Amino acid sequence: MAERFPTHSLTDDQRRVLVAVVEGYRAREGMKDRIRALNEWEIARRSGSSSLSHAEYMRDPARDNIMSVLAELERLGLVSTWERGPSYDTFVPTERGGAAAGARDGADQTVPRAAEPGERAAASDPVVERLDEIIRILRAIDSRLTR
Repeated sequence: MAERFPTHSLTDDQRRVLVAVVEGYRAREGMKDRIRALNEWEIARRSGSSSLSHAEYMRDPARDNIMSVLAELERLGLVSTWERGPSYDTFVPTERGGAAAGARDGADQTVPRAAEPGERAAASDPVVERLDEIIRILRAIDSRLTR
């Protein structure tokens, strides 16, 4: 079992970003690790920090803030860089980060829940929204087949 991290010592930005990484990673359970890792744009979108398109976000000054928060979380051992990419780096939660963000049953209420795909702003990327919906459908099918 991973050691619990004192989430009260995280800033609001750190909590939002950590929850976005953990929930995004968990939403892709069953996929290959390279696909489960979230890039910084996806993390910004999931955490509510950006509603820009993939290309627009690359030039957005707010990108530096997300990267700074991700670097802090990495130093704390809560996330780790999966791969450095030409456009965006990808990240995954560590065991410690997953524990800090709370168990699947929501045991840790000190970390806020990231927005569900349907709760995102209307400016969200429709392709990503479709992919989220496909993942939900596949999970529903899998749960019925494994009964």
